Amino acid sequence: MVDRYLDGAPAPQRETLGDLRATLGSVLPHGVEMMKYGMPAITLDGVGVAGYGAFRDHCSYFPMSGAVIEAAGERLSGYRTSKGAIQFGVDERLPVGLVRHLVRLRLAEIADVEDGRRREYHSDGRLKAVGAMRGGAMHGAWEWFRKDGTLMRTGRFTEGNRVGTWTTWDREGTVVKVTEY
Repeated sequence: MVDRYLDGAPAPQRETLGDLRATLGSVLPHGVEMMKYGMPAITLDGVGVAGYGAFRDHCSYFPMSGAVIEAAGERLSGYRTSKGAIQFGVDERLPVGLVRHLVRLRLAEIADVEDGRRREYHSDGRLKAVGAMRGGAMHGAWEWFRKDGTLMRTGRFTEGNRVGTWTTWDREGTVVKVTEY
């Protein structure tokens, strides 16, 4: 579907968005490319991290959150912005450093969960930690993963305090430490 979208975009937008697609792929190699809200997007566990689109007079980057645009502040001073989009020229490449910064802001926002399931990601989009939050505190089962994707540790919290059995594994999956709280 993304290829069909890009194939249907006029030149030079098609090439400009192709460059942005490649940049997003290098910044978030573990992201999933899909169509979201009618545009190409990169997602993590179904949550949009970044989208992009071609328009007649410009291209747009969609950080999937107005809060990201606000948090980026002066880094976007050279671009026209709206509540949910950053516009750039049809033949203007977004700097890799800016895209990386916008992705980091979005990943931090995704991880900012007060109540419910929290997911934290390494900078490349691979899962770093997942667990339950209640009232802003860790509560329930949690898992942590290394950058290579292997399970590193599991444990439980009750209102932010470690409880029960905590287990740590090496990269091969062998238990190396068990701690009782």
